[in-house]
Amino acid sequence: MVQQRILRKETIIMAIITKQELMTFSANLSSSTRAGYFTKSFSLNEAKSRSIKTVFLSHSHSDKDVIEPAIALLKSVGVNVYVDWKDSSMPAITNAVTAEKIKDNIRKHDRFILLASPAAIKSNWVNWELGFGDAHKYLPNITLLPVVETENDWKDAEYLRIYPYIEGVAAYSGYQFIYNYYVVNPDGTKIELKTWLTR
Repeated sequence: MVQQRILRKETIIMAIITKQELMTFSANLSSSTRAGYFTKSFSLNEAKSRSIKTVFLSHSHSDKDVIEPAIALLKSVGVNVYVDWKDSSMPAITNAVTAEKIKDNIRKHDRFILLASPAAIKSNWVNWELGFGDAHKYLPNITLLPVVETENDWKDAEYLRIYPYIEGVAAYSGYQFIYNYYVVNPDGTKIELKTWLTR
């Protein structure tokens, strides 16, 4: 019983970024900056030729309200973000070709980030992507972006504790909170998100 309580406490600590915080980050961007993030994307080859790091963003399609803010957060530090629903080469109906294209894209992109919402954790498809990413990207190139309704409602699968995760640290500046983002490793060490994404 004691061990279960400890695990429950640890998983609550991991729920750092709420949907509201992520959406506030996106809303605080200028409209032209935000629009640019969604209209200006490089192909994988073009990004590589410009030495721009690329990210495969694994997510549940049911998280429509936070996918674009998550993309905005990642693009704000200068990386190119791949999401399958923006890929015109994907089949209209999910099939075996979809799975092969997903595998190919996970291999080709520099980093793998799981938008770890409660819906994503319950998704067999997302868990399959994480398993494939784990086997092909290795721990230094994988992180979770845990996003929940409130900091106290994180209900994760315990195996996710083996991965680094992104946390937002708030600092009060003037009349608003400014968030700095870090990748936290399982051993507790931290690295700035921008450094982790672009190294």
